[in-house]
Amino acid sequence: MLIGYQGTEGSYSALACKAFMGEAPYTTKGYATFKSLVDDMMRGVVDYIALPVENSTSGPITRTIDLMKYLEVSAVDEIYIKIDHALISKVPMDVGQVQHVYSHPEALEQCHGYLNDHPKMKPHQYSDTAEAVQMVKNDGADTMAAIAGAHAAALYNMHIISENISDNPLNTTRFLIFRKGRITDAGGDKTSLYIETDHSAGSLNEILNIFSTHSINLLNLTSRPIQHKPFSYGFFIDVETGTGDVLNRALNDVGKAGRYINILGAYRKGAVPCYRDVQC
Repeated sequence: MLIGYQGTEGSYSALACKAFMGEAPYTTKGYATFKSLVDDMMRGVVDYIALPVENSTSGPITRTIDLMKYLEVSAVDEIYIKIDHALISKVPMDVGQVQHVYSHPEALEQCHGYLNDHPKMKPHQYSDTAEAVQMVKNDGADTMAAIAGAHAAALYNMHIISENISDNPLNTTRFLIFRKGRITDAGGDKTSLYIETDHSAGSLNEILNIFSTHSINLLNLTSRPIQHKPFSYGFFIDVETGTGDVLNRALNDVGKAGRYINILGAYRKGAVPCYRDVQC
């Protein structure tokens, strides 16, 4: 079983691959970009991919979900990974000695408050959290550091300057595991889809009313611009699958009301991590 992900060993996406496979044997392949990752899935180079789609601090990860709008794919599992960002260096140092910090743009955003509290640190975007750790280790000056998971520091034999530096102590990323092609009767208690309406007055409300009429609970609604149609929008929607044929009947009605619908997969709900002092 070959699973693709964006980044390198030690990234949070690699942890999502491990969580998906559990004790089953598998191998992974890292990619420099999300597009090359998705392209190889569609070419059949990898069996599955782990795609981060939402973060509890920074919201939807739009550059990943936008890639899935028009593809024939199936989301088969939902994985939640707790994000424990740390400031990592190749030599022991005090936080005041750090001048340049490298990490993935999402990680930098999730540590915005920490960086603001240390104005001498200049943030720099990098392709991946773990790759930033590798770069600091191999090529970085002693005044450079990376933001990544504490597990990446252990993996690459680096030093942790500060732990738990995320602005949100409950910082969590939601991943979907995708495979190429449709899976019929996949089961699961959650379904993801992408819809485009005709953008007439009340068209979105009509879609939402269909789910309400069928007593289907909406879990998430994210609007995204449609390429080549300025100020026109499509919608990523997550719903509870429900029981029996209720969802199929609702989707049939949605298909009649919407201009385009793509069912991205049905899967079991992932388990959100428990946190100390927070009721699960």
